Amino acid sequence: MSIVSACFILNQCYNYKNSNTDSKYVRTKIFNWRVSMIEKKKWIFIIVLSLLLASVFSIFCFAEDKNITDILGREVAIPENIDRILAVGSSLREIVSFGVVEKLVGIEYREKAKTDEKGAPQGSDLPYMLAFPELYNLPVVNVGVGGSGFNHEVIIKLKPDIIFMGANNAQHVNDLETKTGIPVIALYTDPIGTPEQDKLFYNSLQIIGKVLDKEERAEELLQIIKEYSRDLQNRTKDIPAEEKLTAYIGGRAFFGSHGITGTDPQWPPFSWANVINVAHELSDMSSGLNIDKEALVGWNPDVIFISPVSLPIIKEEFGTSPVKELKAVQDKNVHIILPYCWYAYNKENAIADAYYVGKIVYPEAFQDIDIDEKSIEIYSKFYGDRAAQAYYELKDRFNAFKVFE
Repeated sequence: MSIVSACFILNQCYNYKNSNTDSKYVRTKIFNWRVSMIEKKKWIFIIVLSLLLASVFSIFCFAEDKNITDILGREVAIPENIDRILAVGSSLREIVSFGVVEKLVGIEYREKAKTDEKGAPQGSDLPYMLAFPELYNLPVVNVGVGGSGFNHEVIIKLKPDIIFMGANNAQHVNDLETKTGIPVIALYTDPIGTPEQDKLFYNSLQIIGKVLDKEERAEELLQIIKEYSRDLQNRTKDIPAEEKLTAYIGGRAFFGSHGITGTDPQWPPFSWANVINVAHELSDMSSGLNIDKEALVGWNPDVIFISPVSLPIIKEEFGTSPVKELKAVQDKNVHIILPYCWYAYNKENAIADAYYVGKIVYPEAFQDIDIDEKSIEIYSKFYGDRAAQAYYELKDRFNAFKVFE
């Protein structure tokens, strides 16, 4: 009993004594006061406990959405827990590399194992689909020719918690979000290879990391690309200009396959390996464009690399003038690489291509590199123990890393 309580009781006793109050009444008064104090403490305990339980309950059952700023600067409210994911607009390859395959609920038309269209991508051309063939069994969320539109009803039935979408148009992203009622996060899925483009891609990886609560993996993927780029640069930075060969990338796909005149003025494998790209003055950004054959004849590169997705067109061109007169063709210095741009941009292929390019253009600087071993190592950084399976299937499919004959 506290001092205050004791003083209060003594004071009550003194007052009642002086007023000739019966001692029984005093004892009753004291008893009632004690009961009152116990009741008050009991109710205080109940109230505090109720508030505590309500607070815990609200954390688990009424957690607020968190806000994410996507690559287009849109503020998007997303749920705290994400168990079902849909990735569209060629964004699936990046999502797969975050190790969340079991959470994916659908794929796009171009990611089906086989399609009926010629000169267009299909799932069996894509390393991330070859690494995880179980994804072929997921529902397709597109409609229209070549999967040009979305089947909103199918998407709604799949009940994804979040949709990732490769896009550079906010209206398209907002439209998908409005028609499905599902939060849509816009990502950058366009080329890499220049500082400006690399920054957009790295920011996109960081956004994915925040959404999926995998920020460490985002940083890891970023460093993987940077470390390979540094290694390629370091191997070739001191090679004298007079020893450098000129090179050209032909058949570079954009909106489908192209002939020998389809190229990229800032093709990442050339940039990383310090190879002279004869078309570099056409643009300071990596992009697909067509040139005149006369320009190619004028450049007359020492070596030509060919994207295999365009081989059906290029084979015919190599038997006709002026292509057959090119120095690289005459010297049989034309090589097939893995497709970098094919349903957006396969970064693992670009890195592997860079090492193959290095071996061809600067053999001494890359004499320690076995291209198969290096490519499997690169793939493993993205796909883990599925790397070898995916790499060899893709290499065999495109007959890559060989001289074109």
